[in-house]
Amino acid sequence: MSGAFYTGAKGGLHGGSFDSSSLDANTRAVMMDERWTTSFGGSEAASVITYAFPTLVTDYTGAPSGYPTSDPGEPGDDDDDENPLDTFAPATELQKAAAVAAMGLVASYTQLTFVEAASPSAADATFRFAAYGQSGSESRFPPNDNLNYAESDSRSAGDTWLGGNGTPPTAAFFGTDHFNTVMHEMGHAFGLKHGHDDGFGRTLSADRNDNEFSVMTYASYLGADAAGGASEAWVGSAPQSYMMYDIAALQAYYGANFGKVGTEAVYSWDAVTGQQYINGVAAAFTGASETGKILSTVWTQGASATYDLSNFNEDQLADLRPGQWLRFSSGQIADLNDQAPEGTAAYQAQGNIYNALLYRGDARSLVGNLITGSGNDQLIGNDADNGLTSGAGNDTIDGGLGDDTISAGSGADRITFGAGRNLLRDQLGDLDGDAVLDFASGNAVQILGTQAARSAFSVFNDGASATFALQDSSFTLHGAFTDGDFIAAARGSGEDGFTHLAFIPYLLDLAEHVTVEAAAINGIADSILLTGDGMVSFNVTLEAATTSYRNMVGSYRIAADGSIADVSLLFDDVLSESAAGGSMALGTPGAGEGIGFFLVQNGAAFYESLPDDLSFRAADGDTPWVLHSASLGDLTGAAVFHSLANYNPGGSVQVLSGLQSGDEDLWIGFEDLIGAISDNDFQDVVLRIHETETLLG
Repeated sequence: MSGAFYTGAKGGLHGGSFDSSSLDANTRAVMMDERWTTSFGGSEAASVITYAFPTLVTDYTGAPSGYPTSDPGEPGDDDDDENPLDTFAPATELQKAAAVAAMGLVASYTQLTFVEAASPSAADATFRFAAYGQSGSESRFPPNDNLNYAESDSRSAGDTWLGGNGTPPTAAFFGTDHFNTVMHEMGHAFGLKHGHDDGFGRTLSADRNDNEFSVMTYASYLGADAAGGASEAWVGSAPQSYMMYDIAALQAYYGANFGKVGTEAVYSWDAVTGQQYINGVAAAFTGASETGKILSTVWTQGASATYDLSNFNEDQLADLRPGQWLRFSSGQIADLNDQAPEGTAAYQAQGNIYNALLYRGDARSLVGNLITGSGNDQLIGNDADNGLTSGAGNDTIDGGLGDDTISAGSGADRITFGAGRNLLRDQLGDLDGDAVLDFASGNAVQILGTQAARSAFSVFNDGASATFALQDSSFTLHGAFTDGDFIAAARGSGEDGFTHLAFIPYLLDLAEHVTVEAAAINGIADSILLTGDGMVSFNVTLEAATTSYRNMVGSYRIAADGSIADVSLLFDDVLSESAAGGSMALGTPGAGEGIGFFLVQNGAAFYESLPDDLSFRAADGDTPWVLHSASLGDLTGAAVFHSLANYNPGGSVQVLSGLQSGDEDLWIGFEDLIGAISDNDFQDVVLRIHETETLLG
């Protein structure tokens, strides 16, 4: 471009290059690797972008040396050689509204904020929006001199010119090609390129090259010939937001917005209009399309998020994984090819709502919870601790990774537990006909509103599956059910009560200096066996102490928030004759209150004795809790290990646990050394915990 300027500021910002080489290939496919920075060629991304809606041609021509009369623009545009000032017109109110909505969406994804400029001059406004007399639209990239793709003069960089395809005819512009055009052109202004062209040798993969995944491709549907120009969706069926690869690229340039961390957000959609709601209020920068279609991508900003699809009763596919989608309303599925009859399956979107990708692996943006309707639904969890709730129907549920809580409702449901400690919670009647796969130690079924002893169940266990029958209901668990037994722990009463079913392994034969295999070190096998309800009482017996250390052992109560209270020593010296075989009452924990144990390594030798004024205080750093005495202060001279791994330095697992064949009690083996110096024999201190209610029946 003759006489071009690349080094000047536009609205106080400059252009700078960006290295995208470490990113996902499809994200890179929409990036030209130039963005707005705070200095010329700088590495600090812009955080504030000013914008304006010029009303006069002179708002442009006042730039140094005038306004560039032409600009190469982006490859494939037809209007790049025209002087936009020749047919300039101020942006319409609807164009302004569409531009503001698009900026609002980008602000919700990124760390950018947008401020209306003091004037529409190039000195004050980075982004400027106007109409012109062309049928198409165009936008200028951040300032750059990339002659191989799309260089951009700093005097016109960030300027957007909206022609016929960027002029919404009505206020219901969400889902129109006009709003899609506004988002697309603004994408160029941020530094995004066309996803379908091979600039920089990068294009969207064939299975992701359409507007379901990016507004930056000319392909409105998969398989469209983008080289021949942009295809269009039917009215109402174009994207209503930036899509997953656009969002990922914008976040790579300008950071991710996690401003909703610590809040809750329940997402829902109207079954007629398609309007998106958050916590029952119409979501900002969203709107109903003319045809009620739903096509957008959700970025949670780090909120504890739930998709509530309970108002849709057809068979749903609801996948919470990043980069996947949810199809819950076939009548509101977007028709992506306006040259084919509406409803043509080959040209329809795969989902209604799409999940954004993770930003640098940060799991805070994952949607954690899902509620579906009464159809035969398929639910797929992600790596978070999901809450998955399906209504009536024969549902298929895959929890994925994480510690998931699942409620499958009525119907013959098929649930697959992934890695983690998973819990199926349902009424007895709703469990009838259910099958649970990959059921392992650490998983459980809770029968709500029912309190039953183990002996009340009819159980058929062939080692690979176990079918439980109670009253008129039966359900089957699939897993490896040898070398252990099932427990049934009844907690609570009446409608608030439940029965907790779990498979607990038998305690290993522990011996001095015989190292336990890592896979068998299970911590507390099931926390319910140490959790109260205000009625169940516990006691503990010191069964063995095979160690050279004069360890102290104590207990405490654990509240629902993880805080520790009621700290007391049970055994002052596990090697003393008085301690051997001794039993101590642990009391009656309240509803949801747990019992934890701690070991003070060689505490009797180091302290001799400790007063009855102990507590644990939270600490910073690698040691989560510090033993404290009201009279002696912090007791840091001897190492302290807990039965809960997350209370130990580095999350070290210092106990294993299990049942004894034919015994209803939980046995716990403590290891009193940590790290490389430990022999991991877990028989240094062995405790047996008994509750007054029968576990095995």
